Order: sequence, then structure tokens, then C-alpha cells
Amino acid sequence: MEGMFTIELIFALTSNPKFQEVAELVYWEENDIIDCPENSDYVYAIDEGNVTQYAERNSFWGKGTILGFTRDKSKIQPLCKTVAWKIPLTYVADNLNTMGKVKIEDLIEIEMNFLNQHTNDCMEWFVKKMPVRLHSKSWKIAQDFVKQEVTQVFPKNLWKAQLDELKAHRILYELGHYLEIDIPRFHNYLRHKEYDLLIKKNL
Repeated sequence: MEGMFTIELIFALTSNPKFQEVAELVYWEENDIIDCPENSDYVYAIDEGNVTQYAERNSFWGKGTILGFTRDKSKIQPLCKTVAWKIPLTYVADNLNTMGKVKIEDLIEIEMNFLNQHTNDCMEWFVKKMPVRLHSKSWKIAQDFVKQEVTQVFPKNLWKAQLDELKAHRILYELGHYLEIDIPRFHNYLRHKEYDLLIKKNL
């Protein structure tokens, strides 16, 4: 389950015979705006397509994942034709019982806070510098500027190791004097890290 918790959760939800009774398949066009009220009773499992969901505090992406655990009022905007399952939150909570000690409150906490890194590392720098509510798919930034800023706070060996880690996950690319970050991949990577921590905590 480590590293792929969202996929495991989707499988657990959809393999239950009751799923077809409670879930509704919804179809969105590119640039539709879907309003999600505060403390919504539903989450959305993205089946096909790519969306961005944004609340007052942060923005996050979804592709093959589940969005909507945030308790904040938010909006979902498809970036292409998208198919999603609209799933009652109570159904998700009931199914989590089959997956161990994970609770719905844990997933809510992850979805609300996964962009707020609390460790002093280079990832935190990228998170803090990432423009608020950025909805483009990539972010290009001068490599010298990043290196100068980061190495003032963190050791060079940590910077290099984490840079290599982001490259290995095809999140960050070196383009001459620039670094380009694939924002959807970066967000999903951070979310999976949070899921990993949750799983380890509950073992």
C-alpha cells in the first residue's frame, strides 16, 4: 500500500458491490467549474481526465486520484474532458475499516495540509515559493536563483540529493539555466509522501 495509497483506496471503494448503488458517474467539460461546499458530503474519484481543485488556502491537482477531503469550500476545474465518480463521504468512511487503522479524519488532514511541509528541507522551499493558486501545468524558475536561495538555508548535499530525487520522479527538469517543475506530478508526489507517513504511523 505504501506510495500508492490512493489507488488502493479507489480499488477498495469500487470493488465493493454497494459502490454502484451509492456512487454517481459525472461528466465534466474542459473549464467547467464545479462548486464544492464547505464540509461537503461527497468526494470525487477522477476516472479519466485531469483537474485542478483550489480552495482559499491552497491549490492541488488530481489525475487518477480522489479529491474533496478538504473541508474548505473549494472549486474543481477540469483541464480537459473528465469522467469522475461522485462518492458519498460516509461510504468512504465505512470502507476505510477494511483497510486497517486509517480514518476519514486522517484523509481530511492530508488533503487540507499536504502542501504545508513541516520539515526543513528543499521541498519546503519549493512549496513556499510556489505561487498561490497556480493553475498552469509547469513552473519555470532560474536555476541559479533557486540554488542561491536554497543553499543559504540548507546544506548543498541535501539540495543535490533532493534535486536528484525530483528528477528521478520526472518532477523536475533542467533546461539550460532554468529548472522546470511539473506541478501536477509535484503535488501528487507530496500527497503520496503524506500517505506514506500516515500508513507508517498507523502500523
